Amino acid sequence: MNRADVRAVDNPISAIFDLADDVNKEVPRIRKLVKYATVFIVVWLIVDFILTIALIFNQFLLGLLMMALFVVGVFALAMLRNLNDFIRYYAIRHAAILRVRNDDPVVFAPKGDTAVLRLFEFLRTKNPAMNEAIAGHRYRMPGILRGRSGVLYSFDGYLASKPSKLWKPLGWGYPGFQLMIKSFQTPPRAEDLISLKLAAEDVSKDNLIPPSRVIALWTRKPEFDLSDEAYAFLTSSQVLFTHRGKSYATALEMIIENEDGSYEFIPYIN
Repeated sequence: MNRADVRAVDNPISAIFDLADDVNKEVPRIRKLVKYATVFIVVWLIVDFILTIALIFNQFLLGLLMMALFVVGVFALAMLRNLNDFIRYYAIRHAAILRVRNDDPVVFAPKGDTAVLRLFEFLRTKNPAMNEAIAGHRYRMPGILRGRSGVLYSFDGYLASKPSKLWKPLGWGYPGFQLMIKSFQTPPRAEDLISLKLAAEDVSKDNLIPPSRVIALWTRKPEFDLSDEAYAFLTSSQVLFTHRGKSYATALEMIIENEDGSYEFIPYIN
């Protein structure tokens, strides 16, 4: 087979990654084209609206045609918006997969007196946004937080960043972030994970800060394993938050610290 044949694949897994890398290189150019097309359509809609108003009473058929073109332009603008959202999602997803691919296959917990402290230190090395706050010990252990329902929730580790002044009243600017950790010594049940998800959502509704990371930290013993129901919930659920028309969704994570000090991640979030 000719080497230039697009159907020729040496290693399917490597070919998939290479193809994704090639597509990702085109993302900035495609987003720029989408931006130009959006500006053109918006300008055209404004002109079309003015022409429709001017013609609808004098030349009805021509005015009707301009109105139809206006409707088509609105649909085109909506599709461009969806395309831009998809491209942004693809770029973020590709970056996450690339980081996972480049990470060490086995990750060990750093030194620390407790599992929560070790996890904080691990997150500090992996997340530059949290580095300064964790290094300065600006976390709470435990963190007692009130939800919108009035219930008090206890997290074994809590770290937050304040949003900008206009975020809470108007939904503008930096939304802040929250890291919530709940520690388990026995295998978390699906009911425990549901309670953690609902607690994070209730707290976010009260303080109006998106729940950026919600982690169930399990210190595992060899004789225990995670139930199928708990695993299914972890891989299918999201912690949701909405404020001023903006929606956020973050995966409910489980980080397992094994007896040999290695970490397992369900799902892996970098």
